[in-house]
Amino acid sequence: MRHTRVAGSCLLAVAMIVQTAQADEYDFEIDVAFDSSRFDGSQTATTPGGTIFSSSSIDTDSLSVLGTWYFSGLSDDKGPRARAVLVDRASSLSIGYSRTEWSNSIVLTSSDPAFPLGPLDLTVDSDIDTFSADFRYVDRDSGWFGSAGVLAANANVGPFVSESINDDGWSLGVGKYLADTTTLSLTFSDVSTTSAVGLSFEHLGDLGASWQYAVDLGYSYVDVGGGFDLKTLGAAISLYPTRDFEFGLAVEDVSGDFPSADSQTVEGFASWYVKPNVRLSARYRVNDADYIDTFSFSTGPTVSDSDEDSFGISASIRF
Repeated sequence: MRHTRVAGSCLLAVAMIVQTAQADEYDFEIDVAFDSSRFDGSQTATTPGGTIFSSSSIDTDSLSVLGTWYFSGLSDDKGPRARAVLVDRASSLSIGYSRTEWSNSIVLTSSDPAFPLGPLDLTVDSDIDTFSADFRYVDRDSGWFGSAGVLAANANVGPFVSESINDDGWSLGVGKYLADTTTLSLTFSDVSTTSAVGLSFEHLGDLGASWQYAVDLGYSYVDVGGGFDLKTLGAAISLYPTRDFEFGLAVEDVSGDFPSADSQTVEGFASWYVKPNVRLSARYRVNDADYIDTFSFSTGPTVSDSDEDSFGISASIRF
C-alpha cells in the first residue's frame, strides 16, 4: 500500500545519518516504524433451506514517527543498549504521530430463501491519524517514577460515515524500581468511552558469564462500554548475547465478552545496533483470532476459519 514507499524513504533517511554522534550520552531519540498486517476470516452457516456464507479480508498499514527528549540525559554505558532507559532510570518527554490505513473486503451470500442476504461484495477503506504526547519522570535516587500522556485521534470510517470521528484520551501511571533493573508499574487510561487499567513488570538480569536477559509481563483490563470488557495477558522474553543485539519471543492472550474478542498471539522479534546510536528492528506476529459469530441464529452447524499475520520494521537514532 502507499505507506510501504513512505516507510522505505524514512528508514533510508535514518540510515543516511548514522555517522552522527557516537557518544554514550544522549539527549534525543527519533524512531520511525512501519507495520503491516492482513486478516482473513470466513464463516459458513448451514440453515434448513441452504447455507449462508460471509468473509472479511482486512489489510492494515501503519506508519509512525516518535521523537523523545531525555531531559536528564540518557547513558547506555551499562547493560544492553536496548534497555538503556531502564538501566539509566531516564526521564523523558515524547511526541508522536501515526497514520493507519486499512481496507476491508466483505463478501456475503445466502442460498436460503428464508434469509435473503446479499449478494454483497464490498470494499471499505478507512484511515486514522493519531497525535500523542507522553511524559515520564524518574527519581533516580528513590526509584519512584510517574507518567502522564494525552492523545488525539481523527478517523475517517469508510463511505457510510460522512463526517470524521474525533477521539481524545489520557493516561496516568505510577511505578517503582524494586531493584536496580526491576520495575513494577500501574497505569490508568481513558479514550472516548473506553477506560483501562494496566499492570506491568520489567526485569533485566544476567544469564551466564556474558549474556543477559529481560522479562516483560503485563495485564490489562479494558471496559469497552456497552457492558463489554477485554482482558489482556502478555509475556515476553528477550535475550542479549551482546550489548548491541537483541532477540526474543512474546505471547499475548486476549479474552472477554466483546464480540470476536478471544485471540492468542505469538511474536518473534530482533534488533541490532549497527552503530552505538543507531538501531534497526524487525518483528513477525501470528494471531489466532476468533471470527465474529455472525450467524448464531442458525439451527445448523456453523464453520468458521480465520487467521492474521503481521510484520513490522523500525529504525531509531540517538544523538
